[in-house]
Amino acid sequence: MYAHFMADLVRFMVDSGIATVETVRGCTPAEIIQLERQLSVRLPLALAEYLIGMGHACGHLTDNDAFGIESLNDAREVALEITSEANSPWRLPSNAIPFLHHQGYEFLFVYASDDDDPPVWLYVETEKEPKQISLSFTAWLRESAIAAIEGKPWNDEVCREISLHRDNWIERKKKLEEYDTAASKLRHSLIARLILRDRERGRITGPIELQEMWYLEFPKTELYGKLVSERKRIPWGWINPRDA
Repeated sequence: MYAHFMADLVRFMVDSGIATVETVRGCTPAEIIQLERQLSVRLPLALAEYLIGMGHACGHLTDNDAFGIESLNDAREVALEITSEANSPWRLPSNAIPFLHHQGYEFLFVYASDDDDPPVWLYVETEKEPKQISLSFTAWLRESAIAAIEGKPWNDEVCREISLHRDNWIERKKKLEEYDTAASKLRHSLIARLILRDRERGRITGPIELQEMWYLEFPKTELYGKLVSERKRIPWGWINPRDA
């Protein structure tokens, strides 16, 4: 199930220009075993399959952050450094597996457990506790790939609002962010339903399939009507990445 999803994700990344065949390189099972020995933990199956598929190189999936087999030890060191400081309100649990960090002040992690596809958590330095940002690792991974495409059109929309309304652009940008937050909640609900369905059928929804479902469901919402009436861009309103 996870190997099939990773292969589907790689095809999506290559087709959309996030990566090329040459910039996606995976790890060997032996490297995974060695990493688990170093960390003294069993990696969740979804994370292990990601490393087998893209553990040495993942194109432009996470341009600003190291995300691969070499970075897991770095992420753990950063996590321990942040959470062991005297003023840190939270300590890194022994069963936490940090897998990505950003500029030394925040990191993502999953908990080692019996769940093969665990939720993803974010901890930011000085915050009281971590917050869950995704219901599963594969859902986070899929949204990361989609966000690599969605980010530029969103930024273009913000810039357009600023250029058209220079007198009150801060308020206009705030309104766009409110719409984006509302759309994100609807998308989160869709993803939650997909996770339950996928576990029942034993197959994880791929990026294009998710976009097709969003493209059908979102137009039925009140928010969609409001965006259309105000001539705003529809968030994630594409199936083919070239149409974003």
